[in-house]
Amino acid sequence: MVTEENNPVTEEEENNPVTEEDKLVENFPTAVRKSYELKEKRFVVQQIDALISVGHSRRNACQILGIPTLYYRRWKQLISKVFDVSSTNEFVSYNTKGTARKIHPGRPSALSVIRPQMKEFVSSVRERGIQLTNRMMGREASRILPSFKDKTVRAKAVAIHRFTRLLGLVQRTATHTAQKHFTETTDESKDFISMIRVKVQGRDPDDILNMDQTPIPYSYHSNKTLEAIGSKTVQQRSSTSGTKRITLAATVTASGKMLPPFLIFKGTRNGRISREFVTFPAEGKYACQPKAWMDEGMMNAWIEVILKPWKDHRNANNPSIQPPILVLDAYNVHQMGSVVNRIQSMGIEVVHIPAGCTYLCQPIDVGINKPIKTRVRERWEDWMMDGGGVEDGVAKEPSRKMVAEWVVETYTAMPETIGRNAWMKTGFEWF
Repeated sequence: MVTEENNPVTEEEENNPVTEEDKLVENFPTAVRKSYELKEKRFVVQQIDALISVGHSRRNACQILGIPTLYYRRWKQLISKVFDVSSTNEFVSYNTKGTARKIHPGRPSALSVIRPQMKEFVSSVRERGIQLTNRMMGREASRILPSFKDKTVRAKAVAIHRFTRLLGLVQRTATHTAQKHFTETTDESKDFISMIRVKVQGRDPDDILNMDQTPIPYSYHSNKTLEAIGSKTVQQRSSTSGTKRITLAATVTASGKMLPPFLIFKGTRNGRISREFVTFPAEGKYACQPKAWMDEGMMNAWIEVILKPWKDHRNANNPSIQPPILVLDAYNVHQMGSVVNRIQSMGIEVVHIPAGCTYLCQPIDVGINKPIKTRVRERWEDWMMDGGGVEDGVAKEPSRKMVAEWVVETYTAMPETIGRNAWMKTGFEWF
């Protein structure tokens, strides 16, 4: 234990007690450096302002912190500039965060003189939903500015790269791809949601269902991986059949409950693969189709093993005067007369989402498929890490049973909150 007896206060310390100014100097590095980060400059300015507020002169406060008075004035102006920039909605291409050492846009771009025309070009292309590349930007710049066309290929590529950053443009992966213009599908989706809100008003959320199918690959190999900087060759293994997949038919109610998963494997009906299903998780339902697709036969199988048992249970435990509603997309199998008539003969109303609007209106697409695929991919990655993906030095694919286990365990563990939120996409809420 530290006491005054074994750590006596010296006469010098008693005559010169530690002040707040001394503590500030101790907390701030006074070694000579080439530059300071913005957060360090802001800290010093705040401390100097605090000393000035208690009676110190500006020069004296700067001397206490070991900072030239000129630095204080410059940093004060710099902080004010950063505040003005941050308070506007205008895009700034240079760093204004605390780690910045210089607040400067850099040397002017060779394309600065045609910036308004290029911004207009970008807007016109993206408004039509057309993809935009750096090559297209370079072609337009060469058309507007003939002198730019005379530059070397490398010089043009670098200039376009810097210029797109100045405009706040980066390469993005498309989140939705469609043949129709997105404004057309948005308006059509809003009209559908307005109609369906009236139809489902006052209905029991358990009586409103949405079903859709999505492919589940056996393997999740990517063309990207972590590797050392500067590597010339990046090696990666792939399974012997990277395109092999199954089809999952997922069904969710508006209350967030998930009906049993229906998995379609490639194979013949009542064939060898079908006989494996007895070893698969009992929570799922399984079928075979020559291409693992959802066709008319598979749709009828889904009705028989998923929809009909749900309807019988509902009639026995929670009968309602109003018929349940099944929401399907515009996939041709979902609109077949034989399929629709069979569902309606069970006392279930069928509603179809307009083509091209599922990414906004269909709950399975909005909030169910992504979480399921992400979690299944994580299971596959764990399996690869544990050594299951390589046998005798050769990459292999997981077994059908293993894929079924991953999908069923992920599907049945889906929280009801995720299922409910899938019906509540902002601007396209069903309720």
